[in-house]
Amino acid sequence: MRQRCKGGAAAAALTFFLLTGNVGSATQLQPSVFDRGLQEIKQQYSLSALDAGGYGQQANSLGAGSAFDKSAAVGRKSPTKAFVLSLVVPGLGQYYYGSRTKPFLFLGTEIAAWALHIKWHNDGEDRTDEFEAYADAYWKEQRYTSYLQTAYKVDDDEELPTGTGGMTHHLPDTPTQQYYEMIGKYDQFSWGWVDAYADGDTSHTLEAGYADRYITEEVPHSAHRNSYVTIRQKANDAFDRANRMIVVSMANRIISAFEAYFVTRSVNRREKDQSTTFGRVKMKAELKSYSDLYDTPFLNVSYRF
Repeated sequence: MRQRCKGGAAAAALTFFLLTGNVGSATQLQPSVFDRGLQEIKQQYSLSALDAGGYGQQANSLGAGSAFDKSAAVGRKSPTKAFVLSLVVPGLGQYYYGSRTKPFLFLGTEIAAWALHIKWHNDGEDRTDEFEAYADAYWKEQRYTSYLQTAYKVDDDEELPTGTGGMTHHLPDTPTQQYYEMIGKYDQFSWGWVDAYADGDTSHTLEAGYADRYITEEVPHSAHRNSYVTIRQKANDAFDRANRMIVVSMANRIISAFEAYFVTRSVNRREKDQSTTFGRVKMKAELKSYSDLYDTPFLNVSYRF
């Protein structure tokens, strides 16, 4: 009888020893699902009072797999990031904050502006080649020099005091952009056009020796000069249109950037305050991710005393 009691006591002691986990530290109890969820909720709500600027830093300090990383940042976008994205590529900030229509509008405007800029710039280059070739064919520096010799007894306009007989400019020695501008723009170079004549009489030409008679009285007529001015104006108009498209592109980027910034802020405010109030009772529904596989719906109810 005494031996039975001893055996029963030994069995009871062994059972207690196993239940209390004193079989060494090799086996460690894991927290339950409820405990893990409760811990994550506490951690998430301890961070909920942080402002928008602290989200990224806290997420980094907690680690990518923390509850904050999966739930607190869900649905929140950075207004600054949206601004920069749209400033670089119009419409990208809109796509970032969730729009699926505005990106096409802003990006389409950008593409159209640059397509028109390239087209009109090329048109301007073509017109430039055209008026330069036209000037080379119908404006002759030798005629202009002959005019100076006939009217002023000099070989170069630099030998004349500024203002003499309407002389206000000196022609460059080489055919630069300024050269082509001056021969069509200023009257003093009119006698260089091969068809120039004076006094409404085509017989009064430079070759006939009439230039000295009309130098101070009127500007000679030239159909070639008129055609040249028209072609050159078309080139300038094309370049002006091309430059306006750059302005459109810049405006489109600025508008897109600010639109993305302010809309993202508005979206964040709506995400932050999706609650319903019934008197003293406030209810807010939201989704929180405590698993990589699915979201868990939560309903927070608070009562204001």
